[in-house]
Amino acid sequence: MNLPESVGSRIRELRKAKGWTQEQLAEVASLHYSYIGGVERGDRNISLETLEK
Repeated sequence: MNLPESVGSRIRELRKAKGWTQEQLAEVASLHYSYIGGVERGDRNISLETLEK
């Protein structure tokens, strides 16, 4: 597993622990839900600024 996949997996774990959907996380972070999906799959590199959201 590479770094983007590891980070995405951890984001998914934290999101699910809160009981949130990708849509809910996207709304709270002011991001598009498809971006959240890409990050969780490791398809997208997330910036530190976006990760902070």
